[in-house]
Amino acid sequence: MSDHHYQANVRTWIKDVYQFADGIRKPVGMQDYARSTNTKTDVVHEYYFNLELARLVALATKSRVKQAIATKLSKEEAIYPERVQLTAEQTLELLEQTKAMTRFSCQTAAEERHLKEYVRRTGSADYWNRYRVDNVVKITMDELREGLQERNIPFNRNHRVRELLLRFDPLECIRVGIVDHYAAQGYSIPYALQLGKLARELAENMRLEVSDDRQGEGLFTTPADVDLIRQLQRAAA
Repeated sequence: MSDHHYQANVRTWIKDVYQFADGIRKPVGMQDYARSTNTKTDVVHEYYFNLELARLVALATKSRVKQAIATKLSKEEAIYPERVQLTAEQTLELLEQTKAMTRFSCQTAAEERHLKEYVRRTGSADYWNRYRVDNVVKITMDELREGLQERNIPFNRNHRVRELLLRFDPLECIRVGIVDHYAAQGYSIPYALQLGKLARELAENMRLEVSDDRQGEGLFTTPADVDLIRQLQRAAA
């Protein structure tokens, strides 16, 4: 990392650390808390804290029961890691996005937007591939190839991750596309992963099929909603 990028990157990293994992509430600038809208007086204020910060606050007190409280908070975090609560409108929006992500073109556009957001945050595209495998795709190309070999499913060495996923588990293409789409808009990875999981469940229930429409391979599939695809491609641009 170049020295002249250090200050900007540090501020970005701090914002990422302070970001609430649910991707809904926004913390005060460069702080790790948010003011609650339930505050009814100027004397006593209510704040939102994430569970990890609450655990650290409990441990820093002089209370005799602080260890028990900290232990309970740790257990709560393990049981309720990242909960996504969608309104009816948001659910319908996710449903339409899921249908659009059956197309390779939409998945590719989402990945490109996610890369741009990654470069904006980090200052370069360094370690992008490793970052995406670890945080979005969750499986390496070697593991995909090995899995395909075990199933006797043909592939070649020129196939990229998306093409291997299509052969190995098509619904994963949709999940990954949704994660890229939301991560590109600045939502936290844990939040985007939960939406990707929900999208996969929707796709499975609707029995959606993934098609590679980049070279005309999807000519015999149901036409996609062109306006929706354009909307997704313009999102976060």
